[in-house]
This record gives sequence, structure tokens and C-alpha cells, in this order.
Amino acid sequence: MMMILLTFCILGLITLNAIEVFAAELDANIKDTKAAEKHAQMNTDYHSMIATAYCLNGTTATGTATREGIAASKREWFGKKARVYWNDNGQTGELIGEYTIEDTGGTPIRNGSVIDIWLPSYEECMQFGRRLVLVEVED
Repeated sequence: MMMILLTFCILGLITLNAIEVFAAELDANIKDTKAAEKHAQMNTDYHSMIATAYCLNGTTATGTATREGIAASKREWFGKKARVYWNDNGQTGELIGEYTIEDTGGTPIRNGSVIDIWLPSYEECMQFGRRLVLVEVED
């Protein structure tokens, strides 16, 4: 009887050890995946900016009409697509939208610290307010 009990204890220890090894390997794989995702995100060129909104109807700096889907930023970005994300403690949060840069504005917009998104109404602009964002610009 003692031998059977000893055998079960040894098998139990071996099983517990195997579970601990499996859990450690799983944890390492999860950490590797998260590290790879963070590395990929860090290698993407994100610009930390403030997003504001404007609703002026008229002509943009590139000569097109103001409309949904455009934004104002620095001239080097004219014609490029910008994906604007919530800034979630330095990581990309939810996608706010994709915009074509076709306009400029005051100094903060022209120097690249602000992206100004066109919205159709004053109320929408006021609701949008000022937000910290991460901007990815397609080359």
C-alpha cells in the first residue's frame, strides 16, 4: 500500500512539474508575442500630436474644397494619408479616422505639433475638442 501511495505522489510531482514547465513556456510565448507587437508598433513612425477640429467652408491650401476626410497639417504632408489614433499612454488606441492632408493653418499646425481635422459643423468641432493623438502618415 505504501508503495502505491509513493508512486502516486511521484506521479503527482512529475505532473505538477510538467504543468509548471508548460505554463512557463506559455508565459514566455505570450511575452514574446507582446514584445514583437510592441516592437512593430515602435518601428512604425507615429507622431505624437494634438488633434483639433475646424469647420470653415472654403478652399484648402492645396486648392480643393473643404470637406469630410481632410485635415490640416504641415506642408510636407500635403496629399498624404494620415491615420489618427487615440494616444493611449504612448500606444495607439482606437482609430479616430483616416484623413488626407490638404490644408495648413497657424504655426502649431504648420510645424507639425497639431493636426486640424475638418468637421461639417461648429457643434461637432466643439464636441471633438482638443485630444492627444498618435498620427501615422503614409509615405
